[in-house]
Amino acid sequence: MILYEDNDWLAIAKPTGLPTHAPRAGVLGAVEWLRLHLGHETHVVSRLDAGTSGVLLLARSAAAAARAQAVHEAGAARKTYEFLTAGTGQSETFICEDPLDDKPARTEFTRLDGRRWQAVITAGRQHQIRRHAAARGLPLLGDNEYGGPPWPRLALHCVEVAWPGLEPIRCETPASFSAPGDLDWIVACERRGGWPRAVTDAWRAVHREEVGGLPVAVDVYGPWLNAVWFDENIPAAEAVRRLEPLLDAVADHAGCRGGVIRTHTRNPHRKGLVGETRVWREQPPATFTVTEHDLRYEIDLLSTQHTGLFLDQRDTRRRLALAASGARMANLFAFTCSFSVAAAAGTAEVVFSVDTAKACLETGKTNFALNHLDTTGRGKFIQEDARKWLGRQERRRDQRPDEFVPLDLVVCDPPVFAVGKGGAKFALQDEWPRLAQSAAGLLRPGGSALFVNNHRSGDHGQYRAQLAAVFGEVEDLRPPLDYPRLPGAAVHVRAFWCVR
Repeated sequence: MILYEDNDWLAIAKPTGLPTHAPRAGVLGAVEWLRLHLGHETHVVSRLDAGTSGVLLLARSAAAAARAQAVHEAGAARKTYEFLTAGTGQSETFICEDPLDDKPARTEFTRLDGRRWQAVITAGRQHQIRRHAAARGLPLLGDNEYGGPPWPRLALHCVEVAWPGLEPIRCETPASFSAPGDLDWIVACERRGGWPRAVTDAWRAVHREEVGGLPVAVDVYGPWLNAVWFDENIPAAEAVRRLEPLLDAVADHAGCRGGVIRTHTRNPHRKGLVGETRVWREQPPATFTVTEHDLRYEIDLLSTQHTGLFLDQRDTRRRLALAASGARMANLFAFTCSFSVAAAAGTAEVVFSVDTAKACLETGKTNFALNHLDTTGRGKFIQEDARKWLGRQERRRDQRPDEFVPLDLVVCDPPVFAVGKGGAKFALQDEWPRLAQSAAGLLRPGGSALFVNNHRSGDHGQYRAQLAAVFGEVEDLRPPLDYPRLPGAAVHVRAFWCVR
């Protein structure tokens, strides 16, 4: 993903679908991702559209950014792109100098082969290549904004940046530009661009609804795959048959030895669903570990429905780790305590992990031990209903205010629905406002809370409004880049960063 770096410049291979800079708070563009996950502070000196992939040059200092401005003004940089079009154009080579937004613009076009073209610019205007190409009868594939036909991605890629003082920086043409047949899997790879693998060996290779005709999500956990088939009306054997080609491709791409396929089918005799887990190729061990930001987490693909690590919370775990120094944190509905591990590794003062399931907390303790955090005294594991734990803390605050120490961070990641001991039921929509009120009441002024849920059919606006009613600031967080938000697809997970 990093093509070149020195004291002044950082050149990256930006994947398609990732904006250069965040369009709003809570979304990670390339700049924010590099800061969050790799600690790189950079300055934007030129942009690639979110759908455009390829070489993106960033400055590493304000002084370098100022020099970049002079380079652009002098027209001393040269950027070469390739794109695909269904149009025919006017000739094999031509120059378009149509002004854009009342400013001069120049694009040099050359046909490379068939529908593949090259475009060269110096100082680029917004959407310059896309607009100039469309104006000359060459709308880009996947560019619905300028009349391009449907395609799985925007077919525009920066293959080279020639910059004064540097050797030309190149990024090879995407495989999708020359691949025949079904492109969904290839484009799925191009949306990730290897970026998750820069910080972890556990990531989502195929998101739900990302590959047409296959209602599946495929996750990579080290050398093992975990595939979940979502069509409840397809028998498990048929689901496996349909998945084989995709799993072969993912395994070859990620170097996986085997894994499991999980299916749920409707039981014709009883209400509800019947779950089945089938081994694919080699069977994974009973438990094994994966790594994220040099932290190890125990994974179980065989005996439980949940693997032990929610990959869609990678960005939030990192955010918590960076915010946790010296903090007192409560992790409610802690599951296997991955948030707690990240916070403790980020030198939190103390982390309370609260969950009703003893087995989950035991895995949490294992995760602490795997990361040599078990002897620090910073991890406290509490087997209790999170609502009862919150109630106890509220009573302590009200009855003994001189002894009460507020929290700095709260994580609340409850299930959508659960039935506890004695038949006690938990319904997310009913409990969410109360959880928000209680968490806010235990935080110090300026303290933060992360609220998460995966209620796909829930009302996002309502969940957000209920948090906003008790917190002064609520920020919607976008899932990691390997969980792309696809047109027409339901929201996969909701995450809100709240500040009291």
